[in-house]
Amino acid sequence: MKQAAETKPRPKRGRPPLLTTDMRRQRILDAAERVFTSVGYGAATIEEIARTAGMSKKTLYGLFADKRAIFTALTDVIDFYPTEALYTERTNSRAELRDRLLTLAELALSKRQLEMTRLVISEARHCPELAEDFRAKAVSKGKAYLARALQSYLETNPRITIPDVDKVAITLFSGIIGDLHFRALLGETPASRRNLLSHIDSTMDLMLPDPEKG
Repeated sequence: MKQAAETKPRPKRGRPPLLTTDMRRQRILDAAERVFTSVGYGAATIEEIARTAGMSKKTLYGLFADKRAIFTALTDVIDFYPTEALYTERTNSRAELRDRLLTLAELALSKRQLEMTRLVISEARHCPELAEDFRAKAVSKGKAYLARALQSYLETNPRITIPDVDKVAITLFSGIIGDLHFRALLGETPASRRNLLSHIDSTMDLMLPDPEKG
C-alpha cells in the first residue's frame, strides 16, 4: 500500500512590513504626482490618490487634511535643480559658463518641471500664494547657482565688468529660457540640445561680450 505523498506545509504569510510615517507620506506624494499629472489637479480625487498609493483614505487623511495640502507638500519636496546635477567647480572660462547655462536650461525644460508648472498655473487663480511659493522655490536655487558661476567667471576675466551680478544672472537666464519655456508649456517639443546651445551662444554674445573677440 502506497503511502500518501507528504504535503509540504505552506509557508505562513508574514505581515507586510510596517511603513514609517515618512514612508507613507512619500508614497502618498508619489501617487499624487502620478494622479495630478495624469488627470489634472481639478479632476484628481482623494479616492484615486489613496488607491494609487495602495492605502485607505483614512490613512491618507491621517497625514494630509485635503487635496490642496497634498499638492502643497508635493511642491515642497520636488527639487527641480538637484545638487547632483549641478557643477560645483569654479567657472573659469566662457565654455564652462555655457555648460552651466545649458544644465539649468535643460532642467527647466525637463518633463517633470513642465508638468508641475502646468499644474500650478491651473491653480494660480484659486490659490495665488501657492503659485508664488512654487515660483520662488523653482527658481531660487537655479538663480543662486548661476550667480555663483557668473561671479567666478568674472573673477577669472577681469576685463568684463558687471555692477550687479545677481540681476545679470537673472536677466541672462530669463533671456535664454523665457520664450522656450513658454512654448514648451503650451505643448511644443522642447528645443533640441543643438538649438538650445545656439540660443545660449546668441544670448551670451548679447549680454556678455567675449573679450577674446575684441
